[in-house]
Amino acid sequence: MFFRSRSGYLPVASSPPQLKWKHKIRQFVSRRALRLLPLVVFVLGTIAWYFLLPRLPTLNTILPPLYQEYRDREDSLPHYEPDATYPNGRHAKYVFFANHLQGVGWGNLMQELLLNALLAYKAKRSFVFYNYEWKPGSRYAIYDFRIIPATVPLSAILSGPLTGGPIDSADVPRAVSVNHFREICPNRTIVSGDELRAQLQSATGLQTLTALTRKLEAMEDRCIEISLKTLQAFDYYLLGSKDVLDIWPTLSESPIITQFDWSPLIHSAFNTNRKLFETSSPHFSAPSDTFKPFMPSPHISGLLAVHLRRGDFKKHCDMLAKWSSGFNGFNRFDELPDKFQIPPGGWGENTPENIETYHRHCYPSISQIVDKVLDVRRKVPGLDRLYIMTNGDEKWMQELTSALETLEEWKSISSSQDLILTWEQKFVAPALDIYVAQSAQAFIGNGWSSLTSNSVMLRMAGKHNPNTTFFW
Repeated sequence: MFFRSRSGYLPVASSPPQLKWKHKIRQFVSRRALRLLPLVVFVLGTIAWYFLLPRLPTLNTILPPLYQEYRDREDSLPHYEPDATYPNGRHAKYVFFANHLQGVGWGNLMQELLLNALLAYKAKRSFVFYNYEWKPGSRYAIYDFRIIPATVPLSAILSGPLTGGPIDSADVPRAVSVNHFREICPNRTIVSGDELRAQLQSATGLQTLTALTRKLEAMEDRCIEISLKTLQAFDYYLLGSKDVLDIWPTLSESPIITQFDWSPLIHSAFNTNRKLFETSSPHFSAPSDTFKPFMPSPHISGLLAVHLRRGDFKKHCDMLAKWSSGFNGFNRFDELPDKFQIPPGGWGENTPENIETYHRHCYPSISQIVDKVLDVRRKVPGLDRLYIMTNGDEKWMQELTSALETLEEWKSISSSQDLILTWEQKFVAPALDIYVAQSAQAFIGNGWSSLTSNSVMLRMAGKHNPNTTFFW
């Protein structure tokens, strides 16, 4: 470095080279540290939350419920006794799908659960029922910046044969909890899901069920476990395609559906919020130990239920368009009036026009929602109440409600945001939405949603007129 003088340019003393490098390193580290500070705070905060909060009794009230009473009941059902009458107790054979879905929404898990239970039933084995697991091995997890239970016992959501209730069969043992299974089966036969699924990649739902039933029937082993992290018996691709529909006649006539019911917790939530649906003759009886035909829900006259996914579903909708995806499998019943024709285009990319077509059906605007609601109201006489199943924010809901009320009168418009829920009910509320959707006089759903798909399937099982079930 130089400065100018009368005698010319003279050198100015500067820092030694090694000091310059140290200074640059300090500057670099400081900048990196500032950028990493939010991440460090988040990580330290998460560690503190995970390890410290559960140990502070005064703060435990902010944590999600652990449903311990439900777990205890699941692990002490009467048919667990070795001397239980045939086909239970020491007479039973078991199958546990350890490779079941984890870390997904309830809609996805429920789809797979029903078919896994059907497979166990057809193979005349006790279905080993499992938790709804978001983060196995933990008590709590974080989803969408909220603390949620890492696992929820299945009996907090469902009842009937799926959770160990009586099953209408003389030779199929009742379901057992995974804890009981591990206790009575210390030496289990581990089978790879990859091995079971071999040569079934392009099989339909019924073909898959038939082939896997034969494989399980041929095994004399009492305790079979399908190993973790191997292919599912009924995978995402099958459940998302129309190829699953040929399994419906078998599924719909099995006790998995004919004796399907929601848990007392879900029935109680429905009862508490009855004013939102205004049914005059609801079914609120808790599940019992006696067989009853499928009628776990009322048919709510006058109610139109609609399912509107918002938030992150916009990005998902973009992906659906990009890969030219069709409706979820059980949203493709031939009897349903609304069909989705995949627009011609490339696989892996799509045109702006085609993307807009997808958005209209999977992420509709307020004006598009209003148009569809009014169209359905004209097609189905007597609809005068509206229930909106949504994760949309409050401001968006206000805009939608205002638009709906401006064009037509309703006795009531309510949404998921209006539900009054206990702390235990709050974390299983998606099941309540399905319960309402399957019961409503008419329903409009999202054709790519597994929650909609389960609602549609149960509406078909409940003998609703197919012309009362629609899609955006």
